[in-house]
Formats: sequence, structure tokens, C-alpha cells
Amino acid sequence: MEPIFVKGVRVLGPFDYDKLVANIEKNYLRDIFEVCFWSGMRYVEVQRLYNHPEWIMKERRTIHLPAEAQRKAKRAQLERYIHPIPPQLESVLRYFFKGKNPPSQQSWNNNLKRWCEKSYIPSRGVSSKSTRKSIESWMISAGIPLNEVCLRQGHDSLTSMRHYQGLPFIPVEKEEIKRRLSWF
Repeated sequence: MEPIFVKGVRVLGPFDYDKLVANIEKNYLRDIFEVCFWSGMRYVEVQRLYNHPEWIMKERRTIHLPAEAQRKAKRAQLERYIHPIPPQLESVLRYFFKGKNPPSQQSWNNNLKRWCEKSYIPSRGVSSKSTRKSIESWMISAGIPLNEVCLRQGHDSLTSMRHYQGLPFIPVEKEEIKRRLSWF
């Protein structure tokens, strides 16, 4: 199937996601991938989260990202909350914190491309941004209101999310995305 891109970054459909995860041999790297994907955090935020398990608010099923987590020059929110933590993320968080540190962004990008090739997924456009753009695309496709997606992802306006609308997921992908995001 032809790949989908948002601003040159590859968006994974649910079946490519499955193939890719199946080809991540090391458990700690698979856990990092799952945290990146299901949280929708930027890779640098995931790296910082690793050193701050106290950012997890277990009873609220929330990740609190204070200003120090983001350190992004153009960030719209001083802090943000990733809520609710989906079951797919909740199940790997304890392993994530016990595993090895997330590698450098360059190593992570190289790993992603290698896993794609092993999975027979074209690696063009695949980068550390792919997990974030994929889950954003999935949330929009599943009908989650734009304002909720913006708040969760730390976007400053609905306008910045418009390029995720109308992506050409085929009907079977849309059904699968809605099923996987039924927790929202």
C-alpha cells in the first residue's frame, strides 16, 4: 500500500505499525517505541520522561509534562497533560523506566529505518517524528475532537492540526484505528 506523508514525515497505518513492532527485537527498544507512539510525545520529551518517572500521575492516568520537559522555543503551553494514558501505554511504562536510556535521536532514526526495512515497509520519511504524527493522524481519523488533540499534543492552534484531516486511510484502516483508540 502507498505510504501517507504529513509534511514529508511518514505516517504509519495500523497494519504497518503491527509489522514494525513485530520486528523490534529488543524489549527495551520496543517499550521506547510504544511510549513514543501511544503518548504522542516528541522524542526529546520521551528522553526526558525516562529520567522523571514522577511525571506519571497514576491515579489520574496522566503524564504531566512541565515546562522543563518541553524546552521548545515556540511551545504554546507552559506545561501540558497527556490524558488519558491509553492501556497500550500503561502496560509498558513500568518496563520503560526499568530499561536502558532512550538512544540519541540519530540512533533512534537509524533504528526506525532498519526496522522498516526488516518489515518490508518503505523507510522514506520515517523518523522520530513518525510516531507523533501517526498517533495525531489516528486520533483525527477516529473522530477525536481537534481541540482535545491540540491540548494533548501541545499544538497552539487548531490551524496547526488541519493537515491531519482527510488523510487517505482506507476503510479497514479507519475501522482498526477506531478500535485501537476506543479508550479515548
